[in-house]
Amino acid sequence: MPGAHERTRRRLTSIGAALFLYLAAWASPAPAAPAFAALAVAVVTGTYGRIGAAGGVAIALTAPLDPPVRVALAVAAAVSGELAERRRRAGRDLAARTFTDRLTGLRNYDFFCEALAAELARVRRYGGCTTLVLLDLDRFKAFNDRHGHAAGNRLLTVVGHAITREKRDADIAARFGGEEFAVLVAGRTMDGIVVAERIRHAIEQAGAARLHRHDVPDLVTASAGVATFPIDARDADELFELADQALYAAKRRGRDCVVTATEQRGRPAGTISRAAV
Repeated sequence: MPGAHERTRRRLTSIGAALFLYLAAWASPAPAAPAFAALAVAVVTGTYGRIGAAGGVAIALTAPLDPPVRVALAVAAAVSGELAERRRRAGRDLAARTFTDRLTGLRNYDFFCEALAAELARVRRYGGCTTLVLLDLDRFKAFNDRHGHAAGNRLLTVVGHAITREKRDADIAARFGGEEFAVLVAGRTMDGIVVAERIRHAIEQAGAARLHRHDVPDLVTASAGVATFPIDARDADELFELADQALYAAKRRGRDCVVTATEQRGRPAGTISRAAV
């Protein structure tokens, strides 16, 4: 998916091309003028959809063309603009489904990895920091075994909504599969801690309230690990590894807490059975 700068560049290019073609229609002999005007309409409507249709109609009605040709070109601009808008919406919907986890409404693993790579490249070029927060629901396997997969799915949906609500607009959240989640936080370690703590509390409160309505009395908690680039890690792999080590340090501390990679620096990673978390 193109970024904001790329989209702006394309739009400015289309405006320039349409203006050139419009002027060419005025400067060309009568037989060539309709072709240049039609190309200008196609460029604008194809780039801007319904908004471009208005520009296309304006081009058609003001171009040096015979009245019947103007009307026909204006109608074509309106229709093609509507079709372009529908294609654009269909493309956005498809992209949203492709990169979104159906159960939680969060982004999926592939989208998150691409976003992380882009964010690390931005930090390397312009400076600053970006922080990775990994979250894992505590004892989720035992929860599923006790209450069934339907209750487990309800819990994951609740967690997805809680993460979406508590993260900042600039942050990117994803479900990595199972009960594991990740949030890419714009900022330093303390920013990641604040976001992780807000999400942790929201999961506990929302999960308990929502699941109690379904006769599921268990207290829902989550543990989190936080690591920051470039303070803690040199690349994406190391960032994930350190955040994962911090996450399982939180599990060893008794769960339902947040641990940073900085706290773990110089300490053995240790092990913990994933079946027990």
